[in-house]
Amino acid sequence: MTDVPFPLLTAPGLKPQTAGGRVLNCYPEKLPATAGKPYGWFRVPGLGAFGTTPSGRFRGGVLVNNLFYGVFGSSVYSWTSAGGVGTLQPGPIPGSEIVFAVRNNAANPDVVFVSPGNGAFWINGSGQVVAYPDANVGQPNAVVFHKGFFVFTYGNGTTRTSNINVTTINTLNVATAESKPDTLYRPIPLGNGQLLLCGSSSLEVWGGQNDAGYPFSYIATIARGIVGPAAIAGAEDGFGKGTFLVGDDFRVSRLDGYECVPISNSDLDTLIEREPDKTKIRVGVFNSRGHGFVVVQGTTWCFIFDTTLRTWHERNSYLKNYWRGLYPVQAFGKWLCGDSDAANLCEISANVRKELGEPIRMRIETGPFGSFPNAVRINAIEMFLTKGASDATGHDPDETNAEIAISISRNGGQNWSNPRNVKIGRQAITNGRVRSSIWGQAEVQGVRWRFEESAGVDFAFMGADQQQDVLR
Repeated sequence: MTDVPFPLLTAPGLKPQTAGGRVLNCYPEKLPATAGKPYGWFRVPGLGAFGTTPSGRFRGGVLVNNLFYGVFGSSVYSWTSAGGVGTLQPGPIPGSEIVFAVRNNAANPDVVFVSPGNGAFWINGSGQVVAYPDANVGQPNAVVFHKGFFVFTYGNGTTRTSNINVTTINTLNVATAESKPDTLYRPIPLGNGQLLLCGSSSLEVWGGQNDAGYPFSYIATIARGIVGPAAIAGAEDGFGKGTFLVGDDFRVSRLDGYECVPISNSDLDTLIEREPDKTKIRVGVFNSRGHGFVVVQGTTWCFIFDTTLRTWHERNSYLKNYWRGLYPVQAFGKWLCGDSDAANLCEISANVRKELGEPIRMRIETGPFGSFPNAVRINAIEMFLTKGASDATGHDPDETNAEIAISISRNGGQNWSNPRNVKIGRQAITNGRVRSSIWGQAEVQGVRWRFEESAGVDFAFMGADQQQDVLR
């Protein structure tokens, strides 16, 4: 028996023979030392229905006391913790891209939105969305709430703030990020109480608190920019795993002090480099089952970094090559996100094993292995997994008698066989073996295996053994 090497991170490779394997719609979890295998591969958290709107796509939102405000299309809707149909807040927010939504600490919090290229907006005392109440705000491209202030940024490098816990703009509260003549995309707060002004070619750290004028002072410059306004995340409430960004070097990095430490592999770097409009790349974060997940999305791909094991996996939605989740945000003790395919507000939950009723297909592909330069004859494959994980009360027959699909590539990944379906056992039936025999001869490039599971059951892969003969 030969142990089949399951990949811990996804690495599709520029060519099939250079692949290190793929981990799609699942992620590894380290098991106890006394478990049968060191790792289990579990399905990614699903998407459950939380709220709906008549139209539009989610652009951003913020929790304010017992209400969540979300921008869909050009309209703002609100929800209580019960979810359901959103309540329209009259008044438009133009645009279709990301919206920055924040609140302050006033007794009756001011709720402010900035739509890049369209200006700043505010919810007045009547619940209407109107232009920001102080015209001195000008035309900002982003906003964040930090140490009592609304902090606005502008594409020309300017930043200005409100006074503490009000919307009034003091015209003296202005500074300029001048390290480089780049575009200033947005501000974000850092975990140490400092402020990061994020530009296209530089990141400036500001901190302290001045008694007059702009409340923060310049501290340092980090020689790295971000590729677009949505290309940095980690400051979201409830995350707490660090700050992550797609930099102007077309790599994903983690901010470590005043240094950007690359964490992406060459496969993801290549996707970022090939993205036609890098300003549309999105970075988001959420937590699930004790793991912090950093979502990096392009127009036709999605890679997710697990901050616990420091590994990458891919994610896509049913019949799509991208993940439909948009701009995750914590509210009501849950992680919510939008839906790029519909006007839905979704809950990200490990207790949900589908995406709004559609299957989430787990896929593990191994890298090529064998007995180079000899060919091998594959006699059988035996699976180590959670047998008996079917659900007797689930949908029949895919959940009541769940199965996995097994495919093989005998030439290092260039071509794949049709899948064979193998039952994993009805609920609590764990005797018997999950195996399949007679798979033919693999060439010297080596054999690759593909294992898939898409039923909405609580399931995990843990490994496999290959029975083979080495040929001369």
